[in-house]
Amino acid sequence: MIIELQIDVRKYIKNGDLKTLKHLLEDQDPVIIYETIKELKAAEKVVIFRLLLKSVAAEIFSMLEPDEQLELVELFTDEEVKSIIRDMDPSDRAELLDELPDNVVIRILTLLPKDVREKTLEILNYPEDSAGRIMSPNFVYVTRNMTVEGALEKIRRYGKDVDMVYTIFVTEGNRTLIGTINLEELLFAEPKTFIEEIYTPNSPYVRTTTDQEDVATIMKKLDLNAIATVDNDFRLVGVITIDDIVDVIEEEFTEDIHKMAGISTIKTSYFHTSPFSFIKNRLPWLVGLLLVQSLSSFIVQGYEDILTTIPILAAFMVTMVDAGGNTGGQSSTMLIRSLALGEVDLEDWWRVFLKELYIGLILGLVLGIILFIRGFLISSDMFVNLAAGISVLIIIVFANIVGAMLPFLGKMLKIDPALMSGPLITTVADLGGILIYFYIASKILGF
Repeated sequence: MIIELQIDVRKYIKNGDLKTLKHLLEDQDPVIIYETIKELKAAEKVVIFRLLLKSVAAEIFSMLEPDEQLELVELFTDEEVKSIIRDMDPSDRAELLDELPDNVVIRILTLLPKDVREKTLEILNYPEDSAGRIMSPNFVYVTRNMTVEGALEKIRRYGKDVDMVYTIFVTEGNRTLIGTINLEELLFAEPKTFIEEIYTPNSPYVRTTTDQEDVATIMKKLDLNAIATVDNDFRLVGVITIDDIVDVIEEEFTEDIHKMAGISTIKTSYFHTSPFSFIKNRLPWLVGLLLVQSLSSFIVQGYEDILTTIPILAAFMVTMVDAGGNTGGQSSTMLIRSLALGEVDLEDWWRVFLKELYIGLILGLVLGIILFIRGFLISSDMFVNLAAGISVLIIIVFANIVGAMLPFLGKMLKIDPALMSGPLITTVADLGGILIYFYIASKILGF
């Protein structure tokens, strides 16, 4: 379907049949239009945007990559820039301006109406990745001394211009948050009933400075479709909806995946990221890990005598390294997930330690027995195979505990636990595995 639409769109643009193209686009969902135009040339995209409704154009524009947005802004007229940027969601607008060069930002801010410009700058003043950056300053609130009838009238008047009308926030005084009320409750309440009689006090909220990942955790745990955002004076300043949190979850997931792989976070999509950016993000980690891994050569050099005398020991080295790396990677992944979801807290480290010790002993015992038996396929020396089996047992226990404890260490040091996984855990487990293997072998074989 998308390919067919792309063919039709390109044909109508080439033939100048903009009337038919406009009718074609009117019948499509904004997401479908986005998927259709993302492979078009910038000049072709400009034609599409000029045919769309302003609200639809703003929605599709917010879906584009930063480099695509910059390209289009440079091709749009001042009036087109003003129209599209003004109609964007405030948090999307702030995110866009955060990515663009200063000269383009100045141009856009100059074109925006004063009230829109002030709201945008207010959001940009909040810390990056905070609740203030993803909240919408457009919301409906009611006061405790209003009647249900008055509240519904206010929602009807202003509700169409806000992101969320199902959850209504209740305030008093200078917009101080005191609770919430659902639209459903208002619809079925008596018109003359006062809000203070039926609202839910002490509703969940976040501060403007709360980390967006913590906001996502709170909303998921409490199963909320919206949450209030308050400033230091407990004044209601914005609302975060579940749609905003879906974007946060995707962003945080991508960031964690990159960190677990030893890559700095990349915000653009794969095909919109240059090879040089990938190299710049990956090379420092690879160089650092290469230097750390070089320690293994010193470990092996220290046991050169036993390797020279019993060269078959070298055949088990890869197994030892893989066993440690794989086990550590598994346990770290489980713990990073549990920490992120709030299933495990920092004070639970000792319970996790004991549990992973038990798990490591069982896994190590099973794999050690398997390796001992399998060892006879390459060596008839029972003591060599025994050394390999015992080494695997100890390595798996060691790697399992290290993989589980490093994320705790990261959280304690206020470092993202995802950084304490992937290549780092694999490297630690590899070095520890080689050291354990040769130490056990030298003791069992009398060196």
